[in-house]
Amino acid sequence: AASARLYGAAIDEELAARAASARSRMKRKRVNCVAMLAAFLLPWGLFVAVFGAVSFYPHYAAPNSTNLAAFAVLALSVSKAVSGYRAWLSGEEDRAIRLYIGLALAAAAGLAWFLGDVNFWSVMQPSYHVEHLAAYSGVDPSSRAVGSGERVPARGRRYQDAGKVYFTPAARLDITKAMSFKSGRLYCVAPIVNPHCQSNCGYDFWAVGTDCCSELAADFRCGAYNSTAARSGLRMVVDTQLPFYRLAVMQAEGIHHVTSQHPLFFHWVENPVAQLNSWKMDGYRQFIALMLGVFVANAAALASMLKRASA
Repeated sequence: AASARLYGAAIDEELAARAASARSRMKRKRVNCVAMLAAFLLPWGLFVAVFGAVSFYPHYAAPNSTNLAAFAVLALSVSKAVSGYRAWLSGEEDRAIRLYIGLALAAAAGLAWFLGDVNFWSVMQPSYHVEHLAAYSGVDPSSRAVGSGERVPARGRRYQDAGKVYFTPAARLDITKAMSFKSGRLYCVAPIVNPHCQSNCGYDFWAVGTDCCSELAADFRCGAYNSTAARSGLRMVVDTQLPFYRLAVMQAEGIHHVTSQHPLFFHWVENPVAQLNSWKMDGYRQFIALMLGVFVANAAALASMLKRASA
């Protein structure tokens, strides 16, 4: 009987040990599942959040705060990567997944900041800036009447805050006075004029574009140049391009014998509001494409890491 009791106690201890081992394995399995879910979603979510903040309106409304926040997120992600690397060196059980999460977060934060900044300055910032400038209607690009009834040249200094300009129905592009300046790319300009103006005509309004004209002849094929419905301009506000357009205007002044005292540069369009929305949609499409691309890339990288870890 005593032997039976001892045997039963041994069996009970073995069963208890097996149960504890099973609970431990289940616990590790649950922890690993959580870690893998974090590795799958956190880098992608971080990319979406940082790219959205840097690429869109928060960057325009609060540029310093947005960049500071992006830097802080990147620094925290790098510290997470360092922590994962230390876990890898120490041989901890979850070292692979911890290292992957840290590296993926750091890569997502850095890539989102860089690509978001590119999207902001190339597409979204000009759109937001033009929206915040003034709109003018019925602008004669060549001359204006003063109190005495005399017609004087239209000057750009009266419209320094213009973002959208709706010109008079007679406004046209004077392709015969188009000019270009080459500095890597070809910067093209053509004056916006009222062809009915015979004297005291100003040349301060210019349609612009890049790589859409000839380097050797008076030619201009930018924007809605061939549309009879185009009578409007959207202000060109990319600071890095303005000096080259000014140089093109200076060449036009010398060759075509015109004077432009305060040149303003515009994209020649049919509908300024629709064009602005189109620019914004380009930025949103870039965001969606990168969001999907990063999701797929992270899933593929995680699957590859798990395959190597289990080998």
